[in-house]
Amino acid sequence: MNSIPVELIHEIFSRLPVKSIARCRCVSEQWRSILCSVYFTELFLTKSSTRPSLLFAMESSTNNNEFIFFSSPQFDDKSLSSSAASVQLKLSKDMPLKFCGHASGLFCLRRMPILKEARDEEEEEYTEHVICNPSTGQYGFLPRVRTGSKSFLGFDPIDKVFKVVSSNSTYSSRTNVVNVFTLGIGEVEWRKINSPLDHYPWSKGICIYGVLYYLALRLHATTFYIVCFDVRSEKFKFMDTYKFTHYTTRLINYEGKLGLVRWTAYSESIMTMWVLEDVEKHDWSEHLFTLPGDKFSGTGFVSVVGVTATGELVLMNNSYHSNPFYVFYFHPGRNTVKRLEVQGFENHGGSRVYAFVDHVDDLTFNM
Repeated sequence: MNSIPVELIHEIFSRLPVKSIARCRCVSEQWRSILCSVYFTELFLTKSSTRPSLLFAMESSTNNNEFIFFSSPQFDDKSLSSSAASVQLKLSKDMPLKFCGHASGLFCLRRMPILKEARDEEEEEYTEHVICNPSTGQYGFLPRVRTGSKSFLGFDPIDKVFKVVSSNSTYSSRTNVVNVFTLGIGEVEWRKINSPLDHYPWSKGICIYGVLYYLALRLHATTFYIVCFDVRSEKFKFMDTYKFTHYTTRLINYEGKLGLVRWTAYSESIMTMWVLEDVEKHDWSEHLFTLPGDKFSGTGFVSVVGVTATGELVLMNNSYHSNPFYVFYFHPGRNTVKRLEVQGFENHGGSRVYAFVDHVDDLTFNM
C-alpha cells in the first residue's frame, strides 16, 4: 500500500459503502489514519452528496432502546420499487426514546424524564440525549440536563459544528432560558443562554444553512411565531405567523428556503404551501395544489415528510402495519404523483416509521 499514491487510495476508498469503510478502519493503524482523516471524511461526504437517499427509521415494537434504519435510493423513473438496506442500532441502555432532531447526517434522540435523588430528599427530573450516526452505527450519550419537553439539533456549515438546543419551557411554565451543548469541542456540561422572548416550542425543528427553525407558542397566548436560531452566533429572531394554521402545519426545506405545508386530508384535497422568500422582510409566497386522491386510496393517513433537492414533495403513511409500504412523490410543477414501493421492512417488527429526505452518508461523529 505504501507504493500507491495517497490520492489514489482516497479515491478508491471514497467509492466504497460506509459499512466497508468501517471494516477497513480496523485493518491497521495506517488504514485507520487514512480513513479517519479530515480530508477523507470531507471527500467521502462530497461523493455521497451526489447520490442522496431516503432514510427511514423504524421504532422497534419489542425493545425501547432499538431502532432500525433503512436506506433506500430516492425515486427513479425507471423503477416502481426499491429495496432498503438496514442498519440496526441498539443502545446499551434500556430507555424509551423519541426523535428530536436531524441535521447533516446525525440524529438526536431524547428520553425524559430520568428520576434522580437529590439533596434534601427531593427528586429532580433530567433528560438524557443520544447522538447517533446511522451510516456508521455509532452513538454516544450527552451529559444529563434538567430541561423542558423539546430539543433540536442544529448544524453550522461554516465551522462544521453541531449543537443540541433544548428549551427549558414547558406548556404550563414558559421561560426564555435555553440549554445549548456543542459537540466535538470537549464540552462537559450544557450552557444556558437567554432568548429575547419567553416561548414554548411547539413543532419539530428543521435546520437550513445554519439556521434552526421551529414553531413556538407566545407567552400567555394561543398564537404562534416562528423561532429562527442562528446556530453559529446563537442569536434568536422571531417572525409572526398570523396567516398560518399551525396544528396541521409542517416545516420543510424547500429548495434551500423555509417552507410550511398544510395538508389536512388525503382525498381530492388542497395542499397549501408557504415559502419564506425574504427573512428580513418576512416576505412569504403562497402556493395551492390539488392532489389526486385516488393515488392514495387504501394507504391510510398520508402526510408530507419532506422535499427532495429537485422540488418533489415526499409523502407517506408513518404507521407500518402491513405490506406493501409506499412512498409518494408529488411534483408541484407537473401536478403528478408517483408511487414507490419500498421493500425490506418485512422481517422487522416495528410500528412507527420516520422518513428523512435527501439523506447523505457522512462519516462524521464528533462527541
